[in-house]
Amino acid sequence: MGLTGKLVAAIEFRAGGDVFHELITHKPHHVSTITPKNIQSCDLHEGEFGKVGSVIFWRYTHGKSV
Repeated sequence: MGLTGKLVAAIEFRAGGDVFHELITHKPHHVSTITPKNIQSCDLHEGEFGKVGSVIFWRYTHGKSV
């Protein structure tokens, strides 16, 4: 059983919006390399990165770890 919903976060990003958009839409697997403590992996289950309707599985840490 999985959880569904929307995750909203505020992050500091020193590059322009176009760089962030390119990263999230076409190279989301690089996000886990940039922030390994927060996002552990990004797996494509269906479709293609950057295409509408693609199914992407994110493994991330929410909140404080003990």
